[in-house]
Amino acid sequence: MALEDLEEAGVTLPRDQWGKREVRSAVHKPLFLVDVALAVASAVLMYFGNGRFLTWLGAVLFIIALVGTTALALHATSIQGRRRARTQPDKARP
Repeated sequence: MALEDLEEAGVTLPRDQWGKREVRSAVHKPLFLVDVALAVASAVLMYFGNGRFLTWLGAVLFIIALVGTTALALHATSIQGRRRARTQPDKARP
């Protein structure tokens, strides 16, 4: 994905605002930390599971963490797009 595509989607700041203000993420940080902890726990379970039950439990938890990370990223991207649409209505996507 090119930078121009990200600008059209409203993910990035306009170029004239680069470096002029603090960058804030729309990701809900406590949920993100829970998701990261779940991913790390799943990796530990898969490592120590030795192909048995804990390995499969870790694999299932990893898939849950992957879906959670994807959902958080999509939600944060949509929030960022709505913020940009409010601040710059002429640049909003149809």
